[in-house]
Amino acid sequence: MNALMSSKPIDAVLFDLDGTVLDTAPDLVASANWALVSEGLPPCPLEEAKPYISGGARTMLGYWIVKTVERRPVFNFPQVNQVSPKNDDLFSRLIDRMLEHYEANVANQTAYFSGMEAVLDELDARRLPWGIVTNKQSRLTEPLAAALQLSQRTDCIISGDTTPKAKPHPLPLLEASQRLGIQPEHCVYIGDSARDIEAGRRAGMTTLAALYGYIAADEDVDAWGADDALECPSDLIPWIAAAR
Repeated sequence: MNALMSSKPIDAVLFDLDGTVLDTAPDLVASANWALVSEGLPPCPLEEAKPYISGGARTMLGYWIVKTVERRPVFNFPQVNQVSPKNDDLFSRLIDRMLEHYEANVANQTAYFSGMEAVLDELDARRLPWGIVTNKQSRLTEPLAAALQLSQRTDCIISGDTTPKAKPHPLPLLEASQRLGIQPEHCVYIGDSARDIEAGRRAGMTTLAALYGYIAADEDVDAWGADDALECPSDLIPWIAAAR
């Protein structure tokens, strides 16, 4: 991807949460595996689960049920691995158990991606507004944001149930820009999945792909249509300096 040349200054930064600001995979996969083992099923390896995290519990567990219980070919996210109706009860129990466990263990191993805290410090020093837009439900986002001190640092955290629609619909991003008081065309949205980039583009924002996030090795990131990409969180600061 080529560096963005834009005539519109960037006056606010919006981030996806899981796989972009925070490395939540250890806690999410631990909770998924707790649910799986409780049903007598094999746990899913951390690295194998990561590319499905952006889709939430249903996507993560649906992939693993189709692969290990139903033994059918599986699709890469964002394609859906549809669980057979005969396993609906099992699927529902696993989702409920995973989310119950995760809600009680939301920040045991979760941490900022390396360099992200320094990036947020720099944004604050530059008085550049920033916020979070995630599809994570608020009952999970709020305790996680409090534990990692995100809620103490920004007034803009949009969860998957904050607005009537979630990403890839643009409404959550438009709500975030409104709360920050910055027009969408002067915002940049950073995420690690195709739906993040789609949401940002539909909202009229500049978009950056977080290449360090939960992306499958064979994913065609160029096909997402992002304006540019970040190899690591610290790449954001020189990018903003050039864009402003």
